[in-house]
Amino acid sequence: MKKSTPSSLDHKTLSGSLDRSDKAAELYAALLDTADTGSLAIAQDGAICHWNRWMQNRSDLAPHQVLGKQLVDVFPETRLGRVSQAIEDCLKFGMPAVISPSLNQGALPLKPLPQFAASFDRMEQSIRIHPIKTSNNGTLCSLTIRDVTLAVQRDRLLRQQAAELADLVTQTRRSEGRTRAILQNTIDAILVASDDGNIEPLNARAQELCGPEGDPELRNIIRFLLPDSEHITPSPPPKDRLLTDLGTGVIEVLASTSSGRNIPLEVAISHFSADERYHYIITLRDISQRKRHEMEIQRTMAELERSNSELEQFAYAASHDLQEPLRMVSSYTQLIARRYEGQLDDTADEFIHYAVDGTQRMQRMIDDLLTLSRVGRHGKPFHAVSLHALFDALVTNFKRAGSAPEGNIIREGTLPTITGDASQLLLLFQNLVSNGLKYSDPEDGKVRVFAKETANSYRIFVADNGIGIEEQYHETIFEVFKRLHGYGDYAGTGIGLAICKKIVDRHGGSLTVTSSPGEGSTFCVEFPKELPIVVTQESM
Repeated sequence: MKKSTPSSLDHKTLSGSLDRSDKAAELYAALLDTADTGSLAIAQDGAICHWNRWMQNRSDLAPHQVLGKQLVDVFPETRLGRVSQAIEDCLKFGMPAVISPSLNQGALPLKPLPQFAASFDRMEQSIRIHPIKTSNNGTLCSLTIRDVTLAVQRDRLLRQQAAELADLVTQTRRSEGRTRAILQNTIDAILVASDDGNIEPLNARAQELCGPEGDPELRNIIRFLLPDSEHITPSPPPKDRLLTDLGTGVIEVLASTSSGRNIPLEVAISHFSADERYHYIITLRDISQRKRHEMEIQRTMAELERSNSELEQFAYAASHDLQEPLRMVSSYTQLIARRYEGQLDDTADEFIHYAVDGTQRMQRMIDDLLTLSRVGRHGKPFHAVSLHALFDALVTNFKRAGSAPEGNIIREGTLPTITGDASQLLLLFQNLVSNGLKYSDPEDGKVRVFAKETANSYRIFVADNGIGIEEQYHETIFEVFKRLHGYGDYAGTGIGLAICKKIVDRHGGSLTVTSSPGEGSTFCVEFPKELPIVVTQESM
């Protein structure tokens, strides 16, 4: 597209970096834009060249407002010293960096989620900066931003709880029984560590995980996660035991039980002062169920993707392979019709006519099936498309085909410019206009095309004065081979509106109809102003 595609890198950069497979590009683009982390990229000149939907939602800045600008110009009132230096080092020397919440003090002015708005004026964030090598642009700087407000809030709560616990211990011993009962009955494992490296389990769950019968390596992993101390020199844990890196703000580790079962744990660490020493409270939460749910979702998504791909391939292959035998049958039936029509009796001529008509209808159905299968498989890159100019091309096509008298297709007002595949959009509106003319009076049939703009979309209407459609069929007419009339009444294969629906779906829009019998039909095509996924030159 000519305008900056929402949440996208430069087309050439992405197409050179991504897998050339259409499906891989589509999947990568969808995952990139629907990720639960912020993603932006900085070009060699310091200009922003990628801004995903997460960043848009948290900053209230659309991609077209930031792409091509310097980060300091996007956030002029924010001190970006550490972030700016890390970006500069990444672009110059290819140096990665991780900026944790304790260092960035909320580096970028991003909105926190509503549930944290009362306590945080801006999102607490962990920023991972990493170089990206590209064949065309050299080195780009990728910034991955994770919302760690929940972790910071939990740290605050743990600090508060730790202070309250210390106060209770120093002021009175009467609450020891109650405190121990709370600790013993919590589902999380809680440990306390001092700055000399000593770790003490505080409840039964902690004893189970870190005690003599627990994971012997887990204590070393916990020491490794604590701030540096001159009293301890823990060795780094194996890579397969540290599930998330330290820059994410939420640390996940893998613990092994005495039974040989592996348990993923989420680790939260806070500190408090007591007896003129630092102490750390470590909370370990079992996230096995959450991990199982995540794996199930990923497996389901992979199965759906594979199933959709297989169905599209089957439809294309079946339609394509039917072409050759049908072409032979059609050729010979037409040859019989030309050679023997009038030489046999009327019944034979009627049979020949039925055979020729049947093969021709089958050919049209296969052609339409191929068109339907190609919508998703062979779509062209999205660009800015003027529907005003597209309407002129549509009218010209109908005039050349002689299928619409002068003045039967009427444009009312100005049509907008949208982002999409020009050839598919032309096919979409040709099908809708042709459908309107087909079911209207040949002498007085008229089709009006007009548009309305909303805050987030453009709505294009195609209205006719034809026979109308009963309400019970408003949904089914967009299904493949769903015809409301016999072949003898109106021409067509019953696939045209299904093709329209698939084209609109590819463009992230919706297609609906408003109609009553005898009062004509109005089809409404709604296109979003901002595309829901990243679109690259090789997508679709």
